Amino acid sequence: MSNSWLDKDHLINLPKLFEHFGFSRTGESKKFLVFTRKKQNCIVVFCEDRFLYYHVKSPKNKFSASNLVIEEVSRIEGKNNESLWDKIDEYYSKILNTEDLQIKNDTENNLVKVTSSFNHFLSYNIPFNSTQSDLYSKVYQTEAFEERIYQNDLGETLFPLFNGNNEINGYLVDTTQGVIAYKESSFKNSLWFSNIPDDMEWLLIFNNPREAISFHQKFNLEKAVYIALGEINYETTKLLFQIKNLTKSKRLIVSFTGLRKIESYIRDLNFFSFMDNSNFSMQLYDGEIKVGFKIGEEKTFVRFYNSVRRFNEGLEKSFLKYNKLIDQHRINKYSINVSQEGSKLNVRVPLEVNAIKFFVWSYYKNYLKNSIDILKPKLNSWYLEYESSQSLTIKGKEEILKTYKIAL
Repeated sequence: MSNSWLDKDHLINLPKLFEHFGFSRTGESKKFLVFTRKKQNCIVVFCEDRFLYYHVKSPKNKFSASNLVIEEVSRIEGKNNESLWDKIDEYYSKILNTEDLQIKNDTENNLVKVTSSFNHFLSYNIPFNSTQSDLYSKVYQTEAFEERIYQNDLGETLFPLFNGNNEINGYLVDTTQGVIAYKESSFKNSLWFSNIPDDMEWLLIFNNPREAISFHQKFNLEKAVYIALGEINYETTKLLFQIKNLTKSKRLIVSFTGLRKIESYIRDLNFFSFMDNSNFSMQLYDGEIKVGFKIGEEKTFVRFYNSVRRFNEGLEKSFLKYNKLIDQHRINKYSINVSQEGSKLNVRVPLEVNAIKFFVWSYYKNYLKNSIDILKPKLNSWYLEYESSQSLTIKGKEEILKTYKIAL
């Protein structure tokens, strides 16, 4: 048995191998190359006398050419009765015998050698210039936000994203188009959060750091951790609950916003679907949202069902202000429909802001009020609230919850 299988990686030109597999070179510097295929981004560096690469979601995990071959070949259907190892061995041998994929001499490598801990994202950030933004200039050096706010070479504000290993794997950037992912950042596998104080009372969730910092500027909270989810999905919510467990926080305070109110409520529903043990599913269709969740205790279900019934009755009653005759088809289209399937409830919510807001409020009030609180700004975003009013110093969580908790 030989121990020399797949041991010729140092002979393979990894940048050309990426191009061979359909990646395009989308960025480069003296120390790294960026390769992209569809939404997949990989970074190539020269380390340990050979080319290595890593996926942007986890910069610390470096791989060599044979790993790329395995990744790609595992997706290719083989010949009859051909095992995965047969496919890999055949393809690896083919690469070694392809002249264009071989390293012929040292002149083919123009990259500066780096250490195994290299993370190209660290080269993107520049210390924040306090003259760039009134919103951030007051907080970027505070204990809560130190090393959580940077800028790029264009002067745009950057917010570092952290993965499960607490390493930076990208940034969100504040632009005139909004807060978006910066370059090849892995925003789907990471989140931004402020520094964790020794004594914590607040754990607040937002959809981007600008909203979080605007909220902070308005209320001047102490003992708070602010978290921003670039995207609400399984990976980011898992990281969120890791922080929740680390801080031993009993409750989450959720405050998603959007360009329009309806966007914020849809984000709430999406977040519910990824909460631990929520048993909540959501599907967005053209004109409606379909939701499913466990019926729970009988008295909880009865309160929820009666609240939906009152909403639908109010919808029909208000219709009669403008029409003498009931148009049941039109009313049904904008009503909330509840049906039971075993121990599960199926709910159809029309894609209309009042109905969605009502459902979010009712589900929260009846099923989630012991685990989370939902806050909403009076305007469409906390940034607009910050711009339109002076900061406040409110004593006690109860006062903020009373004033800004979601309500009908």
